[in-house]
Amino acid sequence: MSEDVGTGTVETPDVQPMTLPAPPPPGPPTPGVVRMTIGPEVVAMVLGSIAVGVLAFGVAVAARRILGWAVAAAIVAALLEPFVERLDRYLPRVVAILTGLLLVGVVAGSVATGILADLGNQFDRLRDEAPRAADELEDSDRFGELAQNFRLEERVDTVLDRLRDPTSGVASEKAASAAGAYLVGAVLTAFLLSSGPKMGEAALLQVADATQREHLRQLVRTGFARGRTYVLFGLAKAAVVGSVGWALCYWQDVPAPIVLGVAVAALSVVPGFGVLVAGIFAVLLEAGLGTVEGVIWLAVAFVLLQAADVVFVRRIVIPRSLSVGPAVVVIAVIVGFEVYGIGGALFAAVLAIFAIAMLDAAGGIIEAAESQPPSQPSTTPPDA
Repeated sequence: MSEDVGTGTVETPDVQPMTLPAPPPPGPPTPGVVRMTIGPEVVAMVLGSIAVGVLAFGVAVAARRILGWAVAAAIVAALLEPFVERLDRYLPRVVAILTGLLLVGVVAGSVATGILADLGNQFDRLRDEAPRAADELEDSDRFGELAQNFRLEERVDTVLDRLRDPTSGVASEKAASAAGAYLVGAVLTAFLLSSGPKMGEAALLQVADATQREHLRQLVRTGFARGRTYVLFGLAKAAVVGSVGWALCYWQDVPAPIVLGVAVAALSVVPGFGVLVAGIFAVLLEAGLGTVEGVIWLAVAFVLLQAADVVFVRRIVIPRSLSVGPAVVVIAVIVGFEVYGIGGALFAAVLAIFAIAMLDAAGGIIEAAESQPPSQPSTTPPDA
């Protein structure tokens, strides 16, 4: 292009219009490219979940006494159900339920008479001896630096003071309130044993689809049976392990052997290392107040007891029920203890085991359904 200006000629370059690249055609995203979009629905769901969690925790804390009764009654009813079902074959249902409740009362009374009656006195002795043993360890030449760095005496005082809290169940003196709680728990347990199966069946009937209802029934039945078997094995194991722990502490004249035996039995619910953790406290007491030979004997004995516990769980319990990791049980014990003390820790651990059993049963059902070959359409002509 050229323009005449006066007598000269000025050439100007051609100007091409600027074009923008065309947008990519709609279709699947490019492989290797991940796009994440957080919309208002996701934010609202997260905030709503947090609000529901806080509300549920507040309700649990405010109504922890009533919820504790309900949870305890449900767990006792679940554990007693096989015994009641077996008696129901030969006796009326009411008599079978009363017999089961009487059995629980006898066992609880025997434990209270044989163990808990002397537990308070032994705990008072432990309250005096444990800080002295920690002080001896901090002043010793062999373990003094390690104990001081760990602040052993301070931590021992903290643990003992925490256990003296009335909500922990160790120092409760409200006998009338406890009797009322036991009565309410017995009534709730009897109600669940008599009407629980009907309530469960009525809940299943709310599922309209027959196939889904049958899958749900199988899931609940399998998970419930596995969880109950694991808990019953755990209770029997806790009784044996606690008795052995008491015998070991009594053998080496460790202060408050009953308290230590109960601690070993309670922590045995944590698979893998619970017995060993409870045994460490007995070893520390022996190290501060006893002899080096006693420390060695106790340490070896608790290591062997923990090994026997692991073998029993892997060879006997898991093939007949399910496998439970320690993380879930520890978290449940901590949360339950913060809400309701020692009893809450025990029942929270049982609830966690039942939840894992349900998830394990659901996974097994899904895996079995996926492994089945797809059904082939029928080639038989319909009847005329």
